[in-house]
Amino acid sequence: MNNFGGRGLHGQVVNELGTRIMRGELLPGDTIDPEQIALEFQVSRTVVREALKVLTAKGLVGARPRFGTFVTDRANWQLLDGDVMSWRSSDQPDPRLVMELGEVRRLIEPAAAGMAAERRDAAQLERIRVAFDALDRSYRTDDPDRPDHTEADLEFHRALLAASGNELLERFEVVLAPALQARDRLAHQHMTTLDFLDGHRAVYDAVAAGDAAAAAERMRELMDLSASDSAIALGLSLGAADLAHPSTLSTSSKRLHR
Repeated sequence: MNNFGGRGLHGQVVNELGTRIMRGELLPGDTIDPEQIALEFQVSRTVVREALKVLTAKGLVGARPRFGTFVTDRANWQLLDGDVMSWRSSDQPDPRLVMELGEVRRLIEPAAAGMAAERRDAAQLERIRVAFDALDRSYRTDDPDRPDHTEADLEFHRALLAASGNELLERFEVVLAPALQARDRLAHQHMTTLDFLDGHRAVYDAVAAGDAAAAAERMRELMDLSASDSAIALGLSLGAADLAHPSTLSTSSKRLHR
């Protein structure tokens, strides 16, 4: 999962083309004319060629003799790549990304919270507490210097993943970060603030108490609340059965893309 950290002209071309593909401005099968790209961005052919190599490595573009460079089928895209996630969540969030993130988080984060309750040390627990305090301040004060709620929310979940003691779970933040930012931009105005904060506090309390079963259940409840907020923001109507069986969320979200 290689993230492209390039800046300058090369980075601008990569990021702009990647974003256009994720927005659907460039569709699978569409050709990409390197000469036209060079003229549009006022860059050399070498810059365009290197940018296309980056996008090829992420599965977004391909090339065939006598056909040229083209946008590949979605099945080839490296959707877990950090840059691809960022491009999907830039500007107007991708509804499908938001809903599918909820499904993945419901599978992973309750288990991670349970592991954190069993394995966390004092320093890790303190990191979770500090993150929750920042999240609480981000909602409860009008101070212009208050923490950003999305960053505070992300740090809380990062701290829990780190406390799980599982390096692979900790790396899940590569997926979590851009997608959680997209969810918060989409659903923040629909969140029930007290329920949102109480849910995070309940997770922290269970982890602090070393109660793995309670930590997993409280996190599952928090994920259900998050899914409900996202569904409201997307104009979907979910009942208890939908939250108990997240696959129904995917079915609903696919209707947004027909």
